[in-house]
This record gives sequence, C-alpha cells and structure tokens, in this order.
Amino acid sequence: MKAYSVLVGLVTAILTVALIGAAGDQPLTAVYWIPGIDATFGLQLTGIGMFVAAVAGCIGFLAVVYSLKYMEDLEREYTPTRYYFLTILFIGSMIALALADNFLVLYVFWELIGFCSFALIAYEYKRAKARQAGSKAFIVTRFGDIGLLVGIVVLWSAMRNLGADQPFSISGTISAALSGQIPLHLLTIAGAGFMAGAIGKSAQFPLHVWLPDAMEAPTTISALIHAATLVNAGIYLCARTLPMFAVLPWWLPMLAWVGAISATLTAVLALVEKDLKRVLAFSTISQLGYMMAAVGAASVFASQFHLLNHAIFKALLFLCAGSVIHATHTRNMYEMGGLKRFMPITHVTFLIGTMALAGIPLFNGFWSKDAVFEALLGAGQTGPLVLLIITAVLTAIYSWRMYWLTFQAESRTEAHPHESPWQMTLPLSLLGLGTLISWLYVGDYTSKLGNQLPYHEVDLLEVGELWHHTFGSPLIIIGILAVAIFVILGVVWSKRGAPVPAGPQMWADLVTDTKGFFDWFWGFWVVLMRAVASVLSLFQTGDLNYNSLWLAIGFIAVLLMFLGWG
Repeated sequence: MKAYSVLVGLVTAILTVALIGAAGDQPLTAVYWIPGIDATFGLQLTGIGMFVAAVAGCIGFLAVVYSLKYMEDLEREYTPTRYYFLTILFIGSMIALALADNFLVLYVFWELIGFCSFALIAYEYKRAKARQAGSKAFIVTRFGDIGLLVGIVVLWSAMRNLGADQPFSISGTISAALSGQIPLHLLTIAGAGFMAGAIGKSAQFPLHVWLPDAMEAPTTISALIHAATLVNAGIYLCARTLPMFAVLPWWLPMLAWVGAISATLTAVLALVEKDLKRVLAFSTISQLGYMMAAVGAASVFASQFHLLNHAIFKALLFLCAGSVIHATHTRNMYEMGGLKRFMPITHVTFLIGTMALAGIPLFNGFWSKDAVFEALLGAGQTGPLVLLIITAVLTAIYSWRMYWLTFQAESRTEAHPHESPWQMTLPLSLLGLGTLISWLYVGDYTSKLGNQLPYHEVDLLEVGELWHHTFGSPLIIIGILAVAIFVILGVVWSKRGAPVPAGPQMWADLVTDTKGFFDWFWGFWVVLMRAVASVLSLFQTGDLNYNSLWLAIGFIAVLLMFLGWG
C-alpha cells in the first residue's frame, strides 16, 4: 500500500503540474453522471482551479513520502492502509473540487474532503482527544456546509426557471448572474450561503474553533489538509464566484472584515500558545484571513498568490514541526530549545518558513502579503487594512517566538533529539527551496490566472514589475518593521535566554486555556440545542401509533383553522 500510494502521489503531482499549461475557459468534458438530473461532470481548467489542484497534487505527494517514516510508530496500533487510502482519497477529491465546472459535483467533493478530514483527525481513534477533535471539526463545518447547500439549491432553482440546459454549471450560472438574469434577492440568499460555506471550511471567525483542535491529526495531515489544501477550499470558492456576488453591495466588505478580524484574533492567540502545532494552526487561520480579505478587495491575484505561497511555507513549517515532535516526543515549545545543534536541516528549513510567515523581504510570503495590503489600499478598505497591518506586526513577534523557543537558547528536553531520516528531510528541503523561489514564477502565474473565464480580471505582472511595485510602495515599511522586530527580539532574547509568553502569565494562560472563550460560546448553544431536541424527541417516539395520533391532531387543527377563517 505504501509503494502504491507513493506511485499514485507522484503521478498525480506530475499530471497536475503538466495540466497548468492547458488552462483555458472552456470545459474539457461534460459527462452526465446522474440519470434524469441535469448534472454534468465537467472539468474546467481555469487558472484559479489549476493552481489549487497542483498544490494538492504536489504537497500531497511530499506528505505521502514524509509519512513513510513519520507514521511508522503509529502503524503498530493503527492499520496504515486506512491512513494511505484516506490521504489519496482526499488528494483526488481536492483536485476534483478545484477542477469541477458544476456546483453539484463541487458540493459532493466539498463534503468528501470534509469526511476525509474528519476521519484523519480522528485517525488515532483510541485517543479520546482525537475522536472529539474529529467530531468537532465535522460538526462545526456543517454550519457552513448547510449554507453552501442552500446557496446551490437557490441558484439551481433560478437557472431552472431560466430554462438552462445545465442549471448546475458554475460558468453558466456566473454568466447568468452577470447579465442580470438571476433576481437580486436570490443572489443575496446564495451569496450568504456561499460565504457561510467558505467561513466554515476555511476556519474563519466565528467558525474558526475547529482548526486548533484538528491538530490531534498526524502532523502530515496537518500539513496537507489543515494548512495547504482543504482550508483553502473556502478561499477558492469565494475567488471562483467573485464576479457573481460582487454585485451585492455587502458581500465584498463583509469578506474583508471577516478575514481581517480572523487574522488579528488568531494572531493574538498564537502569541501566547505553548503547543507548537497549535501556534501553526492559529497562524493558518490568520493567513487565511489575509486571503479572504484580499477577495473582499476584489483582488483574485492577491488572494490566490498568497494562497499558493502560504501553502508552500506553511506545509514546510508543519512538516518541520513533525520532524521536531518526532525527535523530542513533545509538542510543548517550553520543553524544547537548542535543537539547531541536533537538527541542522530541520532548523534551516524551519527558519526559512518562519521568515516567509513573518513577511521578511525576499521570502515568498513577503511578496504576496504586500499584494494583499496593496489590494485593500486600492479598494479603499481602510479598516481591514489597519487590522492586517497590526496582524503583520503580531505575526513577526509570534513567528520569532516560535522559532526561538524551539531551536535557540538552551535545550530543555529530556529526549535525545536527532535529525530525521531522508524520507522526512527531503520534502523539507524541496519545500524550503519553493519558499525561497516560488515568487519568481509570478509572471507565468498571472498569465495563467488571466487565461481563464473572461470576467476574472488579472493583470500580467512580471518579476521586475513586482519588484519595482513592491519596493516602490510606502507599505514596504511593514516588511522593514518585521525585520526590525526579528533583530530586536533576537538581541534581547539571546541575552536573557528563552522568551516568556507575551503579557502577564495569568492572562496568557487564560487566553490559551479558553481559546478566547469561543469554545464556551459554541458549547453553550450546543447544550441549548440538545435541551430543545430532548423536548422535541418526546413527540417522535418511533411508535407508529403515537405518530399517527399526532398526525391526526395536526390535521384536525389545520382543518379547524381553515373553517374558522371561512
């Protein structure tokens, strides 16, 4: 099964990269896959979808190779066949979601990647925390998924009324909306539903609470699903349908604010977290907030460019974290320290990922973050822009704190750390290289993004233009500030040893333990709904006699109302 998974992953990665050159605005095929329903499995190689598919294919392959050694310890208790089957199923489903030109097909694979996420979070089913985390992810994302389903049904109904041959077609529905054929009130309902789906799947405020607990999954899954692919599905959905919902006056500003609030809130939580993987989880939510805010600024390029760069450097950071955990047998950063002497490859690649996350100039995260800032400034979204600038400062602080606690100062671990085997360090090296050079692909990237459906406008941007535009902007001060924070904190912490959590210890522990009280808030509503359900269950006993009695009572009540009105 392992050899087969590696082979499938390699072939998939090669094919997804090769297909980028075929990006176009016409469906490749249209196969009626459900008899009697106007649902076609059409593949549309748009620039947006092709890069999401390539990320899933390439990072999926690296995660599978990394798993060969990382998952060995768990294979004694859990069958590896289930792990590799779910991983390959997820990769294929994510690619299908990105390439689909049909809302029904998209929704099927949308739910399938959600199922794979749930099953892999709870992969270590003998641990209660893993089971609970999987269930929590599945339940919380259902809130958004129901909204998406409602939106799809509303759009399908509108297209059916227009007599469309393919009422589930994504491109056809967008064209109909742009031509004013879909009533505004139906677009409003659909826009709210699609936004809810994106917020749930991309773990944005207030449905962000599932992602930190999802770190109970194996770290390879955290890197693949909960950093580089599944969580990007909501951002992709918003960017793909941007032209359709941009006519709604509230839709773009709402996306910008949701993204900005999510970014700032989770950056604060990352600032005081002790668990290495949970810091990266909060950071993922925060960076997804940048992407969603960019969509809110109507910038397909900024959102998708940061999506691509973030997928590379965050997968790198998660896999580095897995290497560290593999060596130290702990996720608590206060039980690490000094690992740079024992893990040179992991140390260097982690540092590269940290600088990209913090937005240090010349690393890939710097270029796409600046594009997000520029997009918000150009769109006049001042409030979200200010929040994201504050978030950038917080990101530089918690990124350096995370790196310093893990690799610098004196060793605080009782384990005997060592560098990971080549099956783990090879993916780290490749992702580290990608973090350094992926921004150089911006010319081809923008040309492919522009070579798609005509209503997505993306200007061609070459490397020289990107360089001139970025360093000629007053927002370059944010990158310089990130460098200054790294230097100052590095000097201070090198003199006094390991840093302590930001703020008073009591406050830091309170924020960490309560996760900002959001779990308590959602738990309150769950308890409330359970109470309501327990009362309603009294009327649904499963006994046919009782059900018939209530049906008769309801019929008589309705009949009496009609007689009274008459």
